Amino acid sequence: MPLDDALAARMADPDFWPRYLFDDDAPDVHDAEDEEAYITRFPTGGGFALVLDLTPAEYVELAVEAPGLPEPANVGWDDQAHFHPHVMPWRELDLLCRAVALHDTELRHPGPMLALLCRFAFLAENDDLDTITPLVDAAFESMRPGVGGSGRVREETRDWFDLRDLRGTGLAWTTRADGHEAVGQDSTDGLPLYSLRTPSSKQFPFAAWSALLTYARARTAATAADPVLAQPAVREALDRCLAADGHEHLPALADALAAAGYGNRVLLRAVGDPVDRAEACWVVETLAGMPQGELVARWFGPSPLSGSQSWRLSLTLPVEGRPGRFGPQVAEELNAALQEADLGSADLGGSALRPQNGTYVLVQYNLGILIRDDLARGVEVITRTLHTHSAADTATLHHRGKPDVIPLPPPT
Repeated sequence: MPLDDALAARMADPDFWPRYLFDDDAPDVHDAEDEEAYITRFPTGGGFALVLDLTPAEYVELAVEAPGLPEPANVGWDDQAHFHPHVMPWRELDLLCRAVALHDTELRHPGPMLALLCRFAFLAENDDLDTITPLVDAAFESMRPGVGGSGRVREETRDWFDLRDLRGTGLAWTTRADGHEAVGQDSTDGLPLYSLRTPSSKQFPFAAWSALLTYARARTAATAADPVLAQPAVREALDRCLAADGHEHLPALADALAAAGYGNRVLLRAVGDPVDRAEACWVVETLAGMPQGELVARWFGPSPLSGSQSWRLSLTLPVEGRPGRFGPQVAEELNAALQEADLGSADLGGSALRPQNGTYVLVQYNLGILIRDDLARGVEVITRTLHTHSAADTATLHHRGKPDVIPLPPPT
């Protein structure tokens, strides 16, 4: 079963992905009242599926469909207010995308499923970006060819990394009394965990989710057990593909599989005519029975995001006595300056009012700031922008959720 036709057509619109990803710069082409809701299924077989219900720029919900459930059970949602998008670690999303691709010839991996559902996956401890970045890049490239590229990594991939990197934030996996995995967070250092999958949760469908993963693992593992793969000519061709330059030997593997009468059309196509090298890579991994991601790292090498860092800052900007556009103007100029320097972004957050003569007066704006890779340079850009508006003496900058003030140096 391919993607829902209406959703597939909507995904082809230039404004779909910026709106779906809640991009602040998304064009407001569709009126919110006229925007349709879309529902699509990603089936693994065995009566299991993931069900995505979305309204671009507004709301995205993910549910699991499983035998024994009277209806799909909600596992997480994302919006711009009270989101709970942390459903699964990367390894589970990759596994489910592989299982769906094995079941449905129209849903290739990496492709629409990964691009649509990566917002529900997060980076956990020991996740290796070398195994992840090529797949996320390839998924968005398949959906938005020629759009969204930025140097060595796609913008969507970097944005996902910034929003979903929970490594080093005190994540703690536990096994509940019913035997199912749950995740909590022991500290508030870094991005907070927003998930229904916590140890004490009564909302998350733990049994159905565990059964889905068990089925997906069995489905992918069975692929490597095909007797054809043990034939000497096939095994020799497969082994050559396991080297760092293994992608150069894909045509020989495709020929060997065809000559041996291998019958899996999905995997034959992925080896002989992949939508991206990353598709052939996970398929060769699966055929060889390798651990998830091991060959991806070997074929693609170090991720451009390896060693990357990001910081989330809050800027308090007093505006009492200033012109009405002062706060938004500072935010716009700061955002432009950070983006031009490839250091991050800034946007308006909340504001504060105080009562005066029976009404309320705006006294400050709060700006949310993302700094990538070089905190010192980012603070320099912030400082320069504030000095331009004679606001550095009254503004305060600090790491989000922490009280310590970051000094703003004098102008140079």
